[in-house]
Amino acid sequence: MKASLNWIKNFIEIEKPLSEVANVLTSTGLEVEHFEESFSVKGGLQGIVIGEVLACEKHPNADKLSLTKVDVGRGNLLPIVCGAPNVAVGQKVLVATVGTKIYPANSEPFSIQKAKIRGENSEGMICAEDEIGLGQSHDGILILPNDALVGSLASNYFKIEKDGLFEIGLTANRGDAASQYGIARELSTVFDKPLLFPETIAIQSKIPLKTKIEVKNAKACARFSALEIYNIKVSESPDWLKKALNSIGLKSINSIVDITNFVLHELGQPLHAYDLDKLKNDHLVVDTAKENDVFIALDERKITLKGNELMIFDDEKHCCIAGVYGGAESGVTVETQNILLESAYFSPDNVRKAAKQHGLNTDSSFRFERGTNPEMTIKALERAVFLLEKVSEKSVETSAIFDFYPKPIPPFQVKLKLSNILKVAGIEIPNEKIAQILTGLEIKILDKKTDVWQLEVPVFKSDVTREIDVIEELLRIYGLNQIPLKKELNASLNYGVSSNDGQAQKTVSLLLKGKGFNEIMTNSLSSDKFYENKDELVYLSNPLSNEMNVMRGSMVYSCLESVAHNKNRKQTKTHFFEFGKTYLKKGDKTIEIEVLFLLVSGNQYNESWDQKSTKADYFYLKSVVQNLFAQYKVNPKKQELFQLSNALKQQFGIKDDVYYTTIDWKNLINSKGEKVFVLKDIPAFPAIRRDLSLVLDKSVTFKQIEEIVKAKNSKILSRTNVFDVYEGKPLENTQKSLSISFEFYDETKTLSDAEIDPIMNGLMSDFETKVQATIRR
Repeated sequence: MKASLNWIKNFIEIEKPLSEVANVLTSTGLEVEHFEESFSVKGGLQGIVIGEVLACEKHPNADKLSLTKVDVGRGNLLPIVCGAPNVAVGQKVLVATVGTKIYPANSEPFSIQKAKIRGENSEGMICAEDEIGLGQSHDGILILPNDALVGSLASNYFKIEKDGLFEIGLTANRGDAASQYGIARELSTVFDKPLLFPETIAIQSKIPLKTKIEVKNAKACARFSALEIYNIKVSESPDWLKKALNSIGLKSINSIVDITNFVLHELGQPLHAYDLDKLKNDHLVVDTAKENDVFIALDERKITLKGNELMIFDDEKHCCIAGVYGGAESGVTVETQNILLESAYFSPDNVRKAAKQHGLNTDSSFRFERGTNPEMTIKALERAVFLLEKVSEKSVETSAIFDFYPKPIPPFQVKLKLSNILKVAGIEIPNEKIAQILTGLEIKILDKKTDVWQLEVPVFKSDVTREIDVIEELLRIYGLNQIPLKKELNASLNYGVSSNDGQAQKTVSLLLKGKGFNEIMTNSLSSDKFYENKDELVYLSNPLSNEMNVMRGSMVYSCLESVAHNKNRKQTKTHFFEFGKTYLKKGDKTIEIEVLFLLVSGNQYNESWDQKSTKADYFYLKSVVQNLFAQYKVNPKKQELFQLSNALKQQFGIKDDVYYTTIDWKNLINSKGEKVFVLKDIPAFPAIRRDLSLVLDKSVTFKQIEEIVKAKNSKILSRTNVFDVYEGKPLENTQKSLSISFEFYDETKTLSDAEIDPIMNGLMSDFETKVQATIRR
């Protein structure tokens, strides 16, 4: 949120340096992420002075350039080469001296340097208005009246206004500070300065409201205030209003819209203006939307409603998503003559849901989500009418105020025991200071006769409902830096043994890191757009955005973002693992599953001059999983490995193949068998290898070959391996050739052909009969 120091000074007298104000705000919990000086003209015309041209002659080496001598009040004349056709002796001009940074209206800023232009020295620049951001004209240099004082600053001559801007990282619990007035309240309390409320006008009209307003959902709309304003003229806003909005980064639109924006940022109370003549049958209803209704927003976007949004509509159309976005069919235009001005208190939960569901983050929703002040609705209307009279320079005709507030929200009643401040903070705060802070924060002291004070906390401080909350308010204003640190610090050490689960994770992590994997930690929130079966997803009640509206049902999508991030930074090897949870909905139950996720993509190893870059593939990942399962004596037969589809690769901008698997972590460690460490002698006898080439139908898998080999149950057949696969001529299109090696070994002796041949003959016979193999001899 942006704040303007000049705007804040309308409510409090403060002459502190910008950096000090920023530090004070941060210390009170309003973290200033960035602050800077700003000017009504970019750059503030700093370094630009008024000069007088005392000499002007044609440049000897350029037809369109002039050599000038300019007096800028420094005792010496500056030689300046000027390209403007209208430069002449006796003119009062603006001069950017050497070292000045200027900000052209239509290009990037640059600094003035000493230079030689076509062989002649130039020590400055005589400026046109567009070259220093004063306007758009570039017909020639800007010529000032003769009474302009030579040597005076251009910033003083043009009355450039200086301001201080803050970018505040407003947390979700600080709706009370979501305005210029709210920030001024904080500063007035810290500096113990009077706080002025902006000027308003009391609405005394007896004209009844022509519009019939019905609030049918009082739970989502606790208060709805409105008035009608007649015979207005929508016009361009005056400079003071434009400057105020521009100071916090808002563009001027027209006088009505600008006033509603001004009040929103000044008081933190959103307003919405409807064109009164566009409301069908002079009827306005506040109620929940119907599913699949279509709302046409101010930007002409068509939004299909979910059926849980709070809407404001007439007898024909939806006029507004309450607290979020206005509608095109009832919005104010330059032709508008009569308006209905709304000032309401909407439920933060309801506004947040609607805003996040449709990706509409507006200044209004920002404030309603954090909780506005229900006691501010009528004051905001009165402030708007005052501003409208100021803009139009005449009295404004209004109706009486309509105010729907059937159940006023009561302030919070809190008891503060003064001795508890010492217990919490370790310091004593004088009673007078406590009273000053509470009063400054608009917390009423109802009774302070004893050690226990009875307080009444205003409803706009929605997070201050308990004694500890009040103490926190006191300490953040009094200053956490004033709480001294003790010379001795005590800490309790935990000597507990880490859990088996933690030790297992550590063991697996070391194993995977040894194979070149990197551990990652990704967000457990995901988007439902990745999932086909949305019935099993666990949706969030109040998602931060549509990109994070469900608990992840799989870890692959968040991991793919990390893969894409690394690929875009030229990382050729992206092997990741992550311990985490996935979430599924089974009926009425939500299930958390602890998993270990593995993913490989790119090269198996980092690039090296002496090692060929081999791509990681399905079999590489399979070997990693087999080694992992071997660590836990688990049979990996049922573990599924996946290759990422081309569609998902394209969606994430990944070109390399991606292979991944999700391992049920609890099942893995619970199935862990007893580890047996056995030492064996180095083989004393040689192993014997036999090779076979089989021509098979393509449908035959190696698993079928393995099962035939295992069925032999031979104690001396120690290993079977495929070392070549061939498809193509002279084989048929439906055939393939497998070259398989068989390794025989006996720990007690050297094997003979007589022992091996019967096994090989039996295998060949089984291959021919069971899988219709042809033995290539």
